[in-house]
Amino acid sequence: MILYFLEPKVSGFHGIETIYGTDEDIAEMGISGKIKFLHYEVEGWLGDDILESTPAFIVSSELVSELKKSKLKDFKLEKCLITGSDVFIELYPTNDLPSFTRFIPLGTVELEGEYFNNWSGHDFASPRVTKMIVNVRVFGKIFVKA
Repeated sequence: MILYFLEPKVSGFHGIETIYGTDEDIAEMGISGKIKFLHYEVEGWLGDDILESTPAFIVSSELVSELKKSKLKDFKLEKCLITGSDVFIELYPTNDLPSFTRFIPLGTVELEGEYFNNWSGHDFASPRVTKMIVNVRVFGKIFVKA
């Protein structure tokens, strides 16, 4: 199976209402367990459907809709708080932020340099570092539209 390494843009940071997980949460959920509730403060947004702020991903409502229509699995969607930072408000005073949802890959994979090892076989996976790995089914259905 072909796997793709995604590197979403970092367009913001964890806001003050982010709740961080415990060592037990991390042991149970992997890197995603580092955050129990995500508050993502956007500094700038250029229209991307998937964004990152280590160790969390957020996806646009349009991508959520596509994911729900697809037969893809192995991910979890959670509510999160999205706000504009002071910089965003200053630069874009009339722009409204779109709706985003936290995206949690449920699979695991080890990343050694440019090589993947011990992939769990899930559609979406995340190694111990904050990166997202997707298989060819995902890439073809969601990220490349004919």
